[in-house]
Amino acid sequence: MLNVEIKEPPGLFFEDFSEGQELATITKGPMLVGNQVRWAGACDNYDSEWHHDEYVAKAAGLPGIILSGPLMASYLLTAVTTNWLGKHARIVRFFDQNRGSTMPRDLAHLKAKVKRTYEEDGKAYVEIDCSIVNQKGEITTPGSALAILPKRAH
Repeated sequence: MLNVEIKEPPGLFFEDFSEGQELATITKGPMLVGNQVRWAGACDNYDSEWHHDEYVAKAAGLPGIILSGPLMASYLLTAVTTNWLGKHARIVRFFDQNRGSTMPRDLAHLKAKVKRTYEEDGKAYVEIDCSIVNQKGEITTPGSALAILPKRAH
């Protein structure tokens, strides 16, 4: 019988964050072509063959298969909502850029740091800078997120 463990995101509050706070690094990988194929299947996104076909990738002048930017963005957004800001967070803004390629066998270290915490119009905001860094220390996907979090009842 298959035993599946379901992890619920933590219930975090505005008071759990402070400016400059480093959030837990999450490492994914080594990345596989299968990661890309499963993601493409779930999204019905097979437009760019260089994401799953080595021959097509090299014919297009790439060093080989590269994992898609939207796949990497989905890893980053999942970390924001599931791991770093928790289940009570309401994401107001998420931004990412694809500045480098993630190849099969690469590691993807998802990192985040609290940039700012503030209150405005009765709402409590947490802003983070986040990124994906490969095993060479190169930032391949920088990003940021802004969320409203609940305050603890006093």
